[in-house]
Amino acid sequence: GASLQATGLVSEDIFLKRLFERYGVRAEYEQRKEFKNAVNGYQQSDYTAAHREATQSMLESIYGSALNRAAADRRQSPATLKAALESGPLMAEEALRLNLIDRVDYLDAARKQLSDRAGKDAEFRDLRDYARSQRDLKSLTGPAIAVVTAEGGIVTGGDGGANPFAAEGAIYSDLLENALRAATEDKDVRAIVLRVNSPGGSDTASEQIRRAVEAAKAAGKPVVVSMGPYAASGGYWISSNASAIVAQPTTLTGSIGVFGGKIALGEALARVGVDLRQVGVGSDYASAFSLGSGLTGDQRAAFARWMDQIYARFIGRVSEGRRLPVERVEAIARGRVWTGAQARELGLVDQIGGFYDAVDRARALSGVNQEMRLKWMASEGSPFEAFERLFGVSAASARTLAASAWVLGDPRAQALLDEMAWSRMPPGSAAVRAPAPAY
Repeated sequence: GASLQATGLVSEDIFLKRLFERYGVRAEYEQRKEFKNAVNGYQQSDYTAAHREATQSMLESIYGSALNRAAADRRQSPATLKAALESGPLMAEEALRLNLIDRVDYLDAARKQLSDRAGKDAEFRDLRDYARSQRDLKSLTGPAIAVVTAEGGIVTGGDGGANPFAAEGAIYSDLLENALRAATEDKDVRAIVLRVNSPGGSDTASEQIRRAVEAAKAAGKPVVVSMGPYAASGGYWISSNASAIVAQPTTLTGSIGVFGGKIALGEALARVGVDLRQVGVGSDYASAFSLGSGLTGDQRAAFARWMDQIYARFIGRVSEGRRLPVERVEAIARGRVWTGAQARELGLVDQIGGFYDAVDRARALSGVNQEMRLKWMASEGSPFEAFERLFGVSAASARTLAASAWVLGDPRAQALLDEMAWSRMPPGSAAVRAPAPAY
């Protein structure tokens, strides 16, 4: 009774411009540059040419990579596999006839097949129980490769209390810097693998983390970044100075750009009888991020200069870290998201591969000609939580999921809550963050 519905990829975005205009809401944002589309949903009613081009290119790259790898696994040509998949949705028997699967049966049959292959003395173990049984591995000594995890939006400081509606953890710059410093100072650690899964966040926090990577390298500890599903914008900023970068072919990375701004609600609130007034001292810019009115000409000019400076710094950091001319980085930056496969061709990453490919690269760079253990240096949570995140298990708690479901009762609610959380930035803040496409 199961069905196979791998018929393609779609990215769907919500555009709020007409709604904002109807109710007097003003979206005041600066973006660097045309491909930095994280706030297009507030300012547009449709895709811009650059937004559409980048999204289409990204989806084609991801789809092509997935088809090629799956076709090799199934011993089919990509064209044959593509035609079979796109003829769906398919029931299990149809998928079997098209050589998309190997067998139609029940879960207990799959478990028996595994058990038979493993041997009569094999037993099934719960992953959590197995992880707990391996805790004594901490006592091992000798050369090690430190594993530091960086998952979620990048924010400054330490853990000041988690958002109860957040679907993912945050990368706190102080905590991650401390984890990198601990790995740097550990005499057993010969190299570091930084596992990055982040759409970005604060430029200030990203620079703090990038500097910690630089310090580890200066101390003789090579740092290899292993990119997960995301390592874009601020996620790329913290990766750019690594000794080597390993990405999956479908990793979303790049998005070298910046945006900042606000939502002005004065007119909208006035329509329902709420009036905003202000009193202040200092320059005209002091009121730039007030809730009531939009930016004046002078305020926008000053804010735009600041955005230009952050963008230029981002370009410079990538140029230094990747040893690319500034002009070359500028040409492939402009806020555009690339897949790992595309980024490899552009020189933004060094190698296509997964976590253990990054471990092998770190071992080679360390110069140690022997097997080395992995030593978890988690920036938050337990070593097993880091293990969970490493393999893509959601870090969201049952309480978080229940809360979001209770509030809106809609599977798309979480995306909206996430969008609200990072779009309500502190006054005068900037973000180096990439949008999250829906597949």
